[in-house]
Formats: sequence, structure tokens, C-alpha cells
Amino acid sequence: WTMVAGGGASVVYADTIADMGFVNELANYGEYSGNPTRTETREYVKTVLDLMTRSKHPSGKPKILLIGGAIANFTDVAKTFDGIIDAFKEYADKMRQVGVRIYARRGGPN
Repeated sequence: WTMVAGGGASVVYADTIADMGFVNELANYGEYSGNPTRTETREYVKTVLDLMTRSKHPSGKPKILLIGGAIANFTDVAKTFDGIIDAFKEYADKMRQVGVRIYARRGGPN
């Protein structure tokens, strides 16, 4: 499990993973907030993906990337997702090689 998240509600995801008994599987938790630019988001996600794609899970299980957040009152969600997509394009082959599964949940007025 690795998490790229925006907004304080994303802490709920990390808590839920722990409550379900998978805290030892949570490799990284990061949060971007404060209305980052597309470029800032891309560079942040590239850092997470670089760490995530260095090797396969030892047991061969897929790696899970959660992209989450709740209501983003001041963050331009479209802009941050453009940055995420830019990073995905750059890391697509590596993500396939290590078996990354992506789950996204975002909301908000923007």
C-alpha cells in the first residue's frame, strides 16, 4: 500500500488500513495540500512512484496505490490530477512491471 493523498480526510484511509490489520503493509503515506501546481504534484508523485517501483513485492502480491481525499475547497483537483497523470505516463512501464494497482477517490467542488 502506498498513498498519495490530498486533504485531511485522507488520514481516514491510513487509519482504516491500520484498523483492518494491514499497517505493516503501509509503505508510504504522503499528503499534498495547499493547492499545489500541476508541476509540484507531478514531481511529488514521481518521487512516490520511483520508490514504489524499485522492486516487486517480496511475495509477488500486487502493490496498491491509493489516491484519495475528500472535499477540496481550495485545491484545483483537475490540476493536481493532471500532475498525477503526467507522472503515471512517465512511470507506466515500471508500474506494470511491479504490478501496481491504482485506486482513486477524490471529491470536492473543484
